[in-house]
Amino acid sequence: MNKKIVKVREDIKKTRARIRELEEYLKTLLELERQLCDEEIARVIREMAGKGDVMETLHKLTEVQKEVYAGSDSGREEMEYHD
Repeated sequence: MNKKIVKVREDIKKTRARIRELEEYLKTLLELERQLCDEEIARVIREMAGKGDVMETLHKLTEVQKEVYAGSDSGREEMEYHD
């Protein structure tokens, strides 16, 4: 078989393997981001609990979230793109 074809096929295999590795790494990063965001939310809520205004703040956050994500299927994805 033509050496050029063999080389191209080998490169295709290597590239597909790298893509799979990068996709797994991306999944790991997205999960880490979600965990860190959740931890930040929990930290802020704990801080607010000490001030006694948790329910008021949560109500405000809920209203803002409704406005920001109105008509969106997935608010988390939109949040990722609007950092």
